[in-house]
Amino acid sequence: MAKSAVLKIPADIEYRAIGNAFGLMIATAGLLAGTMVQQRSFEYWPEDIVTILIVAWLLFRLFRNLLSTMTAYKDLPPRRLVRIHSEAPSMAHEHLVAGQIPAVTSPSPDQVVEAVARRLDEKRAKAEKSNKFTN
Repeated sequence: MAKSAVLKIPADIEYRAIGNAFGLMIATAGLLAGTMVQQRSFEYWPEDIVTILIVAWLLFRLFRNLLSTMTAYKDLPPRRLVRIHSEAPSMAHEHLVAGQIPAVTSPSPDQVVEAVARRLDEKRAKAEKSNKFTN
């Protein structure tokens, strides 16, 4: 009896690969700022050993995550677009009513003058009512 190999796919496998890539980029920047690059000699590697180890560790993790991502998605079929079928396919386009946005009308200069005059009259009446009108 043959056992089928079940590959457990972590939910955040892509994020791990992206995180390791960015970590490797930052660690590589630290290595480029190290003593080996400044002195242009591999003889100074003991001074940059921590950065070298971090770069090697992140490179290994990135490689492992990329391999697991490729093997996880190797056997999956490509994604297909799912079309949503409408509930009433027999409905003709003539019966549909399209919503219309009313046209925006700007007031004419006469309407603006009338509205301002009306507001002034309202303010005058309110001021006379409260006895604060001084004219």
